Amino acid sequence: METQLAAVLASLALGGALIVLLFGKWWQPLADGDKRVKELDDAVEALLQLRADLLKQLDGAPEPDQPRAWLRRAQDAQDEVASIKARHDAGQLYVVRLLHYFLTTGPVAGLAEKQLKVVRAIQEQGAALLEAALATPQAPPPLLLQPEDLELPPGTGSARARLNDALRFLGDCDAALGVWGAGGVGKTTLLKQVRDVCGRVAPFFDHVFLVAASRDCTVADLQSEVVAVLGLREAPTEQAQAAGILSFLRDKSFLLLLDGVWERPDLERVGIPQPFGVVAGRVRKVIVSSRSEAVCADMGCRNKIKIECMNEDDAWSLFEANVGEEASRGNTQISTLARQVAEECKGLPLFLATIGRAMSNKRTPEEWGNALDKLKKSQLMSTTPGSDKSTQALVKFCLDNLESDTVRECLLTCALWPEDHNISRDELVQCWIGLGLLPNHDDVEEALRFGHTVVSVLESSRLLEQGDNHRYNMSPSDTHVRLHDVVRDAALQLAPGKWLVRAGVGLREPPRDEALWRDAQRVSLMHNVIEEAPAKAGGALSDAQPASLMLQCNHALPRKMFQAIQHFTTLTYLDLEDTGILDTFPMEICCLVNLEFLNLSKNRILALPMELGNLSQLKYLHLRDNYYIQITIPPGLISRLGKLQVLELFTASIVSVADDYIAPVIDELETTGARMPSLGIWLDNTRNVQRLARLAPGVRTRSIQLRKLDGARSLELLSAEHTAELGGVQECLKELVVYSADIEEIVADAHTPRLEVVKFGFLTRLRVMEWSHGAASNLREVALGACHSLTHMTWVQHLPCLELLNLSGCNGMTRLIGGVADGGSPAGELLTFPRLRLLALLGLPKLEVIRSDGGECSFPELRRLQVRGCTRLRCIPMRPVASGQGKVRVEGDKHWWNGLHWASDDVKSCFVPVLL
Repeated sequence: METQLAAVLASLALGGALIVLLFGKWWQPLADGDKRVKELDDAVEALLQLRADLLKQLDGAPEPDQPRAWLRRAQDAQDEVASIKARHDAGQLYVVRLLHYFLTTGPVAGLAEKQLKVVRAIQEQGAALLEAALATPQAPPPLLLQPEDLELPPGTGSARARLNDALRFLGDCDAALGVWGAGGVGKTTLLKQVRDVCGRVAPFFDHVFLVAASRDCTVADLQSEVVAVLGLREAPTEQAQAAGILSFLRDKSFLLLLDGVWERPDLERVGIPQPFGVVAGRVRKVIVSSRSEAVCADMGCRNKIKIECMNEDDAWSLFEANVGEEASRGNTQISTLARQVAEECKGLPLFLATIGRAMSNKRTPEEWGNALDKLKKSQLMSTTPGSDKSTQALVKFCLDNLESDTVRECLLTCALWPEDHNISRDELVQCWIGLGLLPNHDDVEEALRFGHTVVSVLESSRLLEQGDNHRYNMSPSDTHVRLHDVVRDAALQLAPGKWLVRAGVGLREPPRDEALWRDAQRVSLMHNVIEEAPAKAGGALSDAQPASLMLQCNHALPRKMFQAIQHFTTLTYLDLEDTGILDTFPMEICCLVNLEFLNLSKNRILALPMELGNLSQLKYLHLRDNYYIQITIPPGLISRLGKLQVLELFTASIVSVADDYIAPVIDELETTGARMPSLGIWLDNTRNVQRLARLAPGVRTRSIQLRKLDGARSLELLSAEHTAELGGVQECLKELVVYSADIEEIVADAHTPRLEVVKFGFLTRLRVMEWSHGAASNLREVALGACHSLTHMTWVQHLPCLELLNLSGCNGMTRLIGGVADGGSPAGELLTFPRLRLLALLGLPKLEVIRSDGGECSFPELRRLQVRGCTRLRCIPMRPVASGQGKVRVEGDKHWWNGLHWASDDVKSCFVPVLL
């Protein structure tokens, strides 16, 4: 009996414990909800007080646009909070609240926490508005020199006069300036000129940044531009991104150059501090360019500069500068015809330059006469300068004068990217190769070189412009190009066949209009936010059969999209880079049996399926920068892909999920004798490197990550001593990453003519790193991380092409460049890094000096200097730069910056600090 009673009591105790545990678990989210709602309630009270203070300050005055927009957002936030509180208070009984918690669309705690972030972001914006409203208006500091005194390369008189007007605006009390005029008339050029010379006239701006506000751009698009230009971190939501931008710029003076505005953007939602003007010593100004004077006025621009078409004299000067004196003055008849051709350009600088360049190789009156007849007889010409018909005719003339159909097609393809997009040269050439636009080459390296030659031809013709590379903070850049929006608009009209291009316009789903898809040969929906798609193959996409489909940079592309496109059996080109593919390979791709180009880079793919072998026409398979190092490849797959020329599996990632995926690939390449003109791969031992070397030149290994290396003490791949067995890889290698190995020394003296990028990580025993001058002649990027035994990097001073140097977490490094004993230059000799653009020194606790002998360094191209965790580094021995270079952006801790010692004020003035 006692035993039974004890068992009953034990059961009751256990049941009670389970009930307590269960209800305690269920109660926790409700308790969290109470806490979050209370925090949200307090935040709204503070927001209401801030709203009252702002309204009081504005009492009796016209309500400016920025406070009006902020007040509207504050009211919307208050309404949303009221809704959340109503949900929270809907039921006070535990069971009612529990049911409400699980049956509604989401937990109240989560909703309240999300809304709390929104309210706090609005609070910060409101505090900035109130601060501005309370401040006494001030005039900006005086200009360092008058615009007329600024020395510039020779230019046309009217352009110089407009630039002077824009620069004078920097020193007056107006907050906004409008620049307007027809497309191609020179608005963007003026803004770029202001950006380039602003520091010499108005050095009081901490940041001068140009942002393209292209047609159909969203708040998120503008935020991405601002974040890229300023080098800020990306945030997960629009509100968080706005708060980050606002926090960064709030206490700084800045000049915003907003280019190509079609309608007024909500800059406050972007995170740009408001209002513009001079507030508490901070100068905030904006210059807006638009085709519409009304848009400039809507942006608050009291003063506006209208850019007219060039007068006859200035137009002729620009045309002659591009056509060359030899072509325009060598013959009286040609000279007369040349002036008539220039007149047909309607005074538009864009076409005076492009058509002038197109005519620069014409040497007979007949050629000039034919050109003039074409321009005059074009049925598309319009008497209105800058109109769509006028510019389209001029673009067509420029296209017709290009040297080949190949070059023409390559230019038109640039229009597939978003308006005003900075296109990577490498990405563009890769696209041309994948689309089959370039002549067939046995060696992919030859095709790449030919493609880059085409880029140079298009730049020389002035149809492509230099773009910006935000990675290096370079403006302009030699790594990116840009298609003028006027040329892009015309190119889309002149493209052969039917194209569907909706790139970078904020789409959340593919276009639903069946007429848009019907007969479309090329489809570009890249750089959108597509998150919805047809549930099955039907509707607008049902009859679509494009030859190429570009979906890259839709970061969360839904799986339903793959179901919709699996019936695009005519597809030969498919780009799915950075589309959020997680782990499982989308099997629908295996149905696209005519596919020749497939880009799946920057995703999280674990394995390739054997069914991928169905793509028997596949030539180019890109899986670069996958989240995982190893992608499991089933034996026999490579053999089935008999036409494969490019297999790009290279990544610098360190996330490993498989032991040995690479053996089947090398085995098949050996046994079948297959050619692979371009291979990027991961290896874990020198034996596999030797196997690949024996397969050259049929297999050309361009990119390798080496990991572990079976306890090797030296890096044989870069050693001339091992050229006999590894020369086949050394000759072709372009990119090398070595990670997590026991290497103690790297003596690089092998001939590696194409090696451009090296990255070394977690080589904790590495003590010696020596490179011969010849072996390192083409290196442009060097990165080291967690190489704790290295004390210096003297060898990098001998790299003539070095553009990026990134050193992080190297705990033993005491100096960047050593003296003569370390292989460095003699003391007192000026050390020059001719092309270095980005120098990052991160987490180097023992680093004390840049040069051990205390000598000066010259960085004529440096744009960004990142220094964090280098508390002992107290001096930057940089020689003052030429006045035209612009300031170097230095990112570091405020305490470190304030403690730096400077050789002179001239040296310090070379930098603009970005203190984090």
